[in-house]
Amino acid sequence: MAAARKALKVVVFPFRAAWLLILIVNFLAVSAVCLLVASFVAYGIVLAISYAFLPAESTQALWQWPVDLYAQSSWFKAAAVAFFTLLFLPILRFWPARDPVADAAREREINRLNDDLIAARQQEQRRARLRA
Repeated sequence: MAAARKALKVVVFPFRAAWLLILIVNFLAVSAVCLLVASFVAYGIVLAISYAFLPAESTQALWQWPVDLYAQSSWFKAAAVAFFTLLFLPILRFWPARDPVADAAREREINRLNDDLIAARQQEQRRARLRA
């Protein structure tokens, strides 16, 4: 029995080690995404405060830093594009706004066409039965 337990441990250990590595990689990926979102939100808050309370020169300096970083770093470009894409996806879901009356009319027209097609198919099947 002890040999069976030892053999089972030897077989199970690589799977446990792989699972632990997967968990560590997922933790690092989620942490990086959270850090990205938090940094952009914090920077937005700092910019809003600088617009409200600081002179224009200091706000200009705050803007100049990411402009330079955006021009130099492709990683920062990718992070900025990813952040703003994730930020605007919920907005794009509802824009452009749909007209519920037009949607209902389109749905009725589609249903009418489907009913006409079904009726034509059934009529053709009846004619085929009568011929046979």
